[in-house]
Amino acid sequence: MGVYMGIDWSTKKHDIALLNEAGAIIARQTIPHQAEGFEKLDEMRRQLGVPTSQCLVGMETAHNILIDFLWGRGYEQVYVIPPSVVKSSRGRYGNSGARSDQRDAQLLADILRTDRARLQRWRPDSLLTQQIRAKASLIHHLTQSVQRTRQRLRAILIRYYPGALSLFGSLTAQITLHFLRQYPNPQAMSQLSYGQFKEFARAHGYQQRWWPKQYARMQQT
Repeated sequence: MGVYMGIDWSTKKHDIALLNEAGAIIARQTIPHQAEGFEKLDEMRRQLGVPTSQCLVGMETAHNILIDFLWGRGYEQVYVIPPSVVKSSRGRYGNSGARSDQRDAQLLADILRTDRARLQRWRPDSLLTQQIRAKASLIHHLTQSVQRTRQRLRAILIRYYPGALSLFGSLTAQITLHFLRQYPNPQAMSQLSYGQFKEFARAHGYQQRWWPKQYARMQQT
């Protein structure tokens, strides 16, 4: 006999409901989003005497470490149910519109029980796809970090060191970042001689025709 497990997930905890073939609730549980919580979920299934091959799981996301855990433990009948389907199906348990995490877990299990033919079974990505996804996620994270750091640095320079911000036109240019490291405050820039500025600009490949203009701008600042 198969059972239907609905999991209403969140970043901190997961609400679980198990239904039998007739739609009756046979178990409920709330687990933390931790390894110990995942083990409790698996233990609940074992206590019911249901093999993983007969435990169908429904949840609203495929991007969750809980799915990796379930697949690793042999739960191969995992279905990702679109949130829009869950929202449109809430009326099957009443018209009040009230919702709770436990009620949504029951609803997910019941949708899986009655509408499985319309749902697509989840399959893990290939190793190559997982590697590409991990690299793309890292690049996205690093890009966001760079943007946040640049915005903070710009805000600081506008108030404290505006001359360095506008000197070479772009805060992302290497010459700008090197200048800030070598001359980190307005006092250091004000003491910079034209000869020193020429040496710095020449070392960074900055076009010679701009040297006098940029140095004059420094003096005005």
